[in-house]
Amino acid sequence: MTRRFRPPRWALIATPLACAAMVVLGIWQLDRGFEKQAILDRYAHAGAQAPAVLTAASVARPEAIVRAEVHGHFDAGRQLLLDNQGHDGQPGYHVWTPLQQDDGSTVVVDRGWIPHDAAQDAEALLPPGGMRSVDGYWRTPPVPGLRLAVDNCAAAPWPRIVQFPTIDDLRCLYGSTVAAGVLLMAPNAPGGYVRDWQTTPELNPALHYGYAGQWFAFTLTLLVIFIKLSFREPPSNP
Repeated sequence: MTRRFRPPRWALIATPLACAAMVVLGIWQLDRGFEKQAILDRYAHAGAQAPAVLTAASVARPEAIVRAEVHGHFDAGRQLLLDNQGHDGQPGYHVWTPLQQDDGSTVVVDRGWIPHDAAQDAEALLPPGGMRSVDGYWRTPPVPGLRLAVDNCAAAPWPRIVQFPTIDDLRCLYGSTVAAGVLLMAPNAPGGYVRDWQTTPELNPALHYGYAGQWFAFTLTLLVIFIKLSFREPPSNP
């Protein structure tokens, strides 16, 4: 008996909706991959440029990545520990150390990631002493997905644990001469910790491309199943 295309009514409604949702998710993952690739491209472009000189008037622009250099001495007594920072599945902190420049300005330097336990070792947190030049990537401070109502300027012992401080928070902590941004210390610079600014898994566009491919494959599979199950034999006459 000849099979006919007779899909169930519920399948005619559910299948297009499910396919549309999966296609949207696939496109979203593609866009995320393109965004991550754009960030990697900006890092590569910045690394090929001569370093800019930062002053108190320097302002990091959103989305911009600028190679920069500062010269001065670290203020070991007023460090910040940026909380809720993970690496390879481990919780920890990013160590932010203010650097006092010759012109009186202050630049906050992100010296990299440490695990939670390492924050208890005061000596391990000490930055290199003396005058030094520090190369890195000049960026805006990181922004959380959801900003909690916390007072990063509240009096507390140093090093202070903070939650995604803003430029206003940094000025409250270090004064009006602090440059408006954060310098991510170059991976090869001495005196830092884990600094995989460009190789962190969160910046791997291939992961998002893979997820997009999975969603598109699920869509195709669902369509094949829908078509196969919709061709049915007509009901036999009694």
